Amino acid sequence: MPPAPAYLWQVTLNMGGGQRSLRSDVTEQALIVVRPLLDLDVPQAVDGLGTVWAERYGSAIVVRVSDWTGPRCAIGVALRSRGAPRVWQALHEDGIAALATQPHDPPQAPWCGLVLADRMRERPREETRTLVTLARVVGWAWVERDA
Repeated sequence: MPPAPAYLWQVTLNMGGGQRSLRSDVTEQALIVVRPLLDLDVPQAVDGLGTVWAERYGSAIVVRVSDWTGPRCAIGVALRSRGAPRVWQALHEDGIAALATQPHDPPQAPWCGLVLADRMRERPREETRTLVTLARVVGWAWVERDA
């Protein structure tokens, strides 16, 4: 296995741009909580999040979160360039939000991408922050799983 990356490029596709996410940005406790989510290949209720499921693409993954009113977000993680285009495309195909990024132009791997459903604009800001944090933790949980 290749060594763990020094950082993940974390981008919110709704806005474009992004920032570096370091492993030190994530607590071990958060990783312990999130690691089991990576194995949910069928939708399953998760306290505090709603319904969660994951779809794997080799060294890449997409984790989707919904609640009783519909999609909340989709999180994609690509650790190597090989899986990056397919996951990036999958995030664009979900159709849960208007996106500022282009479907055929993924960032250089490794990256973690978040699509917030358009309806999240009407939700409390803290709920959105929780999903941004979740994306970061999912990213690093996937890195450590791949290592």
